[in-house]
Amino acid sequence: MNLGARPQFGGSHQVHGAGIRFRKVLFGSFSPLIAAVLIYVVLVVVAYVLYGTHPEVTLGVIAILTLPVVGLILRSKDFLKSSALVVAVLLTYEALQDISGGLVNSGRVVSLAWMDKAMVGSDFTLDVQRAFLSPTVTTVSIVFYGIHVFLIIFALGLFWFKDRLVYRGYAYSLVLTSYLALVTFVVLPTAPPWLSGSAQNLLASGDKTFPSAFQALQNALLSGESDVVAAFPSLHAAYATLFSIFMFRLGRRYGIVSLPILGGVYFSIIYLGQHYLVDLLGGIAYAGFSTYAVGRLLKRQHAPRPKPSPLPM
Repeated sequence: MNLGARPQFGGSHQVHGAGIRFRKVLFGSFSPLIAAVLIYVVLVVVAYVLYGTHPEVTLGVIAILTLPVVGLILRSKDFLKSSALVVAVLLTYEALQDISGGLVNSGRVVSLAWMDKAMVGSDFTLDVQRAFLSPTVTTVSIVFYGIHVFLIIFALGLFWFKDRLVYRGYAYSLVLTSYLALVTFVVLPTAPPWLSGSAQNLLASGDKTFPSAFQALQNALLSGESDVVAAFPSLHAAYATLFSIFMFRLGRRYGIVSLPILGGVYFSIIYLGQHYLVDLLGGIAYAGFSTYAVGRLLKRQHAPRPKPSPLPM
């Protein structure tokens, strides 16, 4: 007998058991994300085959690349699990937008320029461009226009760390707003001002003032845009509005800090020729409705249940 040899029984069983536990954790916690990635890939392929549209490098893709980093910084497995569901829904939404973009781009597109003229008596987008047109304003506006995606990533991490109820309200409102807008894009495809010919596309021309690396990044982000006739409601305005609403719910100081960002996004989407005033107001309305609906839902979930009355003797 070799007394110096280590006992081998149970070792393979322990390794096998650890592997099973790992797979259960992986596929149990992240199964929505795995399913969404598969759905996303399938729908992107379908959109490319049918309509020749390329996938957008947008919110869901950026989130799936950055949220794990946020989770590691926060050292929270629960954040990774919870954010996985949010990313799953957003990825599915963006894959569906690829399909919807192909459907509506070949159909009838509506311009809402007449609504701006009815409200303010003139072409509001063009008036803003004429009043503020300058290389500096264009440069600053492009930065604000692209900041909304990173605000969402920042907000998810901040709200999770500070207040879980605020986090849930924000995440649910974000998802509801996105899907309500998606339905609107299919039912009512609307052209932005630059496509209608009522304003300049300063977003496309203004990036020439940036370094070549920034221009390459912006071209990569915009090259896969599958649905350009999705001006109403403005999701830029909606996402910025949600950010500010829930920053105020986190605390007054947080809300006040969010106001310059909110104003910058509102101004940039008009000034750059990407949205009409009515699109901006529509984004605010969609964000407000989603916040209200989600608030009612969470209030019901957290309402104390009445205790059953005692049985009569």
